[in-house]
Amino acid sequence: MANEVTLYDIPSRGGVCWSLNPWKARLALNYKSIPYKTEWLEYPDIAPTLKSYSVPPNDPKDSTAQYSSPAVKLPDGTYVMESLKIARALEKLQPEPSLHLDNGYTERMQSAAQKVLQSLAPIGMPRIPVKLLNEASQPYFNETRSKRFGMSLPELAKSQMAGETAWKKAEPAMEEIKTILHEHEEGPYVMGKTVSYADFILVGLWRFVELLDEDGDMFGRGMNFDEAFPKHYEACKQWIKRDDH
Repeated sequence: MANEVTLYDIPSRGGVCWSLNPWKARLALNYKSIPYKTEWLEYPDIAPTLKSYSVPPNDPKDSTAQYSSPAVKLPDGTYVMESLKIARALEKLQPEPSLHLDNGYTERMQSAAQKVLQSLAPIGMPRIPVKLLNEASQPYFNETRSKRFGMSLPELAKSQMAGETAWKKAEPAMEEIKTILHEHEEGPYVMGKTVSYADFILVGLWRFVELLDEDGDMFGRGMNFDEAFPKHYEACKQWIKRDDH
C-alpha cells in the first residue's frame, strides 16, 4: 500500500510486540487507524538494517544506542526513529484523532514510567531472554545488559537489587502515576474522557510488565497498587489487540 507505514519492531518468541518503546509507536498507529505493516528485526540486526536504509542515528544525548527500535518508514519514504519523534511524525501525517502530545502529561508520564521500569529491572530484565526473546537476540541482549549492570542477568535476579528492594525503589514513581490518574477523577484516561499519548506510555509499560509477570508478582502487583490502574488498563486494551503484523 502506497500510504502504508512500516514499523520496525523487535520480535518475541510468540511473534508479538512486547517491549515498551515499540509499543508506544504501535499504540499510536492503532489508535489513529493508520495502515501499517511490521518488519521484525532481531537485536543484532537493528543497527545494520537501519543503517543500510540511511536512517539518521540517534542523538547521543537522547540514547546510548546509535540505532534502536522502534523506527518507522513513512509513506513518503522518510524514516523516523525513537518513539516520541515517531508520535510527532504520525500526528503530522494524520492529525486526527490527536495524541495531545503537548498537554503536559507526556513528559510527566514518560518520566514516571521510565523510573518504574528502571526500578523493576532487576526483577524483569533477567526474564526477557528466558520468556520472550528468540535465540538470535539472546546473546546480544545478555551481553549488553550484563555490561550495564556489571553482572550476569541470572546474578542480577538473585541480587539484593531484586525482590522487595526493587518494588520499594519503584514506589515513588508508582505514586506519581497514581497522582496523574487521579487528576481527572471522571477518568478513565489521563485527561479524563480524552485519550492522549500519555495513556499509551502507561499501557505500553503495563503490557510489557504483563508479559514478564510470574504468578502476579509484577503485573498483578502493579494493578493492585490503586484502583485507577486496572480501570485505565482495561479502557486502553482495545489498542493493544493488534500486536503482531
